[in-house]
Amino acid sequence: MDIRFVESLVAVVEVGSLAAAARQQNLTAAAISQRVAALEAELHVALLLREGRRVVPTPDCEALLPDFNRMLRIRAGLKQRLMQGRLKGTFRLGAISTAIGDYAPGLVEVLRAEAPEVELSLMPGSSSEIFHKFESEALDAALIVEPPFVLPKSMVFEVVGRQPLGLLTPKEPGQDLPYIVYGREAWGGSACWAALERLETAPRILCEMDALETIAQMVGDGLGQALLPRWEGLLRHFPQTCFAPIDASARNVGLLSWRRDRDRPVMELLRQGLGLAQGVTPS
Repeated sequence: MDIRFVESLVAVVEVGSLAAAARQQNLTAAAISQRVAALEAELHVALLLREGRRVVPTPDCEALLPDFNRMLRIRAGLKQRLMQGRLKGTFRLGAISTAIGDYAPGLVEVLRAEAPEVELSLMPGSSSEIFHKFESEALDAALIVEPPFVLPKSMVFEVVGRQPLGLLTPKEPGQDLPYIVYGREAWGGSACWAALERLETAPRILCEMDALETIAQMVGDGLGQALLPRWEGLLRHFPQTCFAPIDASARNVGLLSWRRDRDRPVMELLRQGLGLAQGVTPS
């Protein structure tokens, strides 16, 4: 089975169109169709159906998709393994949005100077989403909120920044502003909610979301106040707000990596760009 044909089939399923998959892979729609037809002939099943303008997987295709995706991950992993001892190739880093703003410029600067053949691929998302992608080895490392559970021994979490919790208000606050709540289901949001409950027994809530920059913008626009962690770029990007720490509570953001990768040259550069001590392996 040709793995390139599998990649084309998965692309069609993801975008729902032969033409869109062809553009994504720099091929013609006819070439994509031929690849799918070759897979169907090899497996002796139909893999795609047309529903109106969309192309959708058949039940047989849906049953095989987990295996097809696993094949593609294995291929990507093999390429990454070959690059481990060399400073070249793509490095896939998942990161929460505030970490991208705080740390991406420094990482890009270090890699551009020390490893120009390494392409940094930044993939945003929530901490839980990124963790699951890292766990399935779709990412090489991650910048996320400290997980609220014990990690497997194969993983390492190194704290990059300890962000104090505090009350974010407009510079010209109105009377009795409601609270914009940092999502309680988010890894960093539960601590903020607990701190808010200590401040007010029955806070008046305007809305709730796992989107810190949007919350800060809404606070700056005078729509409400919020109890948030103070990331490095908070007041730089939202100067129309004021931050008042409330107690010793904090949100830890750090680097999640595989213990087996600790000696990879690119990981050493990553730690350098994040200001982490060299040669130290956390427990």
